[in-house]
Amino acid sequence: MRAGLVISSDKFTGAAAVAEHWCRALNTADCEARLLFVAGANLERRLSGLSWALPGLAKERSVADVRTNIRALRKMAETSDVVITFLPHDHLEAVIAGVHRRSPLIRAFRNPRHLRLDPFHLWLARRCSGALSPFENLAARTKRLIGGRPVASIPVPVEDRFRPGPDTREARGRLGMDPEMPVIGMVGKLAQGRGFETLLHAAARIKSQCRIVVVGHGELQPSLEQLARSLGIADQITWTGKREDDLPLLLCAMDAVVFSAPGSDWGHRVISEAQACGRPVIAAPIAGVEDLVEHQCTGLIAADSQGIADAFDRSIDDPDLARRLKQNASDASADRRFARIGRRLAAFLEEFSPFGRSPYGGAR
Repeated sequence: MRAGLVISSDKFTGAAAVAEHWCRALNTADCEARLLFVAGANLERRLSGLSWALPGLAKERSVADVRTNIRALRKMAETSDVVITFLPHDHLEAVIAGVHRRSPLIRAFRNPRHLRLDPFHLWLARRCSGALSPFENLAARTKRLIGGRPVASIPVPVEDRFRPGPDTREARGRLGMDPEMPVIGMVGKLAQGRGFETLLHAAARIKSQCRIVVVGHGELQPSLEQLARSLGIADQITWTGKREDDLPLLLCAMDAVVFSAPGSDWGHRVISEAQACGRPVIAAPIAGVEDLVEHQCTGLIAADSQGIADAFDRSIDDPDLARRLKQNASDASADRRFARIGRRLAAFLEEFSPFGRSPYGGAR
């Protein structure tokens, strides 16, 4: 089976990371998967030299660029048994290009805000043969939008580099931190609505002395630094900036990883990465979290900053609970490795292949 994945992005963030991970996963499952994306930035650099990575989309600055992209989408449809789009822009241009008349079109709906039931979005969604959702909570809504056609809920796969590594003390020592001081941390873009204020308010309420590790960069950092000073915890915080290569080591240094708000993609990828490193997650009760974090088994659910502080204190005060959470978190992530996710994706897409096509596939 030949799968074409399309993402109108040139940066490795949000939906582009999911598209890249899913393409890798499908290739591990012996599918011929290719990723069509926008050339010219860090996504192209990340994928340089990979035969399945096609930087064939242009950054749209003119009508000519749009025409270039329409032609690229048509070519992708003509050489694929199924095409997957990830963003509203991808989806709209695929329909304009007539992709759904050449090959079954699957939309990966990655954000609840994209599930709009107005006439235009209903028309656009119903050009799809099926859809993919990041979690079960979103799957039922997605199915209503696309007229009851097949929907599969498949999480973001987690890279092999995220695995249990050194214990927390050794990891902290290698990073130049006090090995004995507990660490609470969070990973993400430092932007409004990403929950970092909640982390700082929680850290100010933690009973035991701890270090706070903030992994990420963004325009909100100056105001977060000001908030930390006003809360009296500025000297406890390590601001690492955006980190990629040593992110697994940073996660291993944390006693718990906080997840207090969704990112732009709503795939909650950092939860899987933390769990794969054997780190329990203290998560807010956000849609989709229930598919990844089982309270008191693979992590802890906390509704607000005081709840996060209490959960962290509890994990530090109860070593048996901490050990159990870490082991269960690591075990749970096994189902989200590339090979398993690739097989699940391939099984769903086979419904739409020429030899197992859904009655919804093909031309309209």
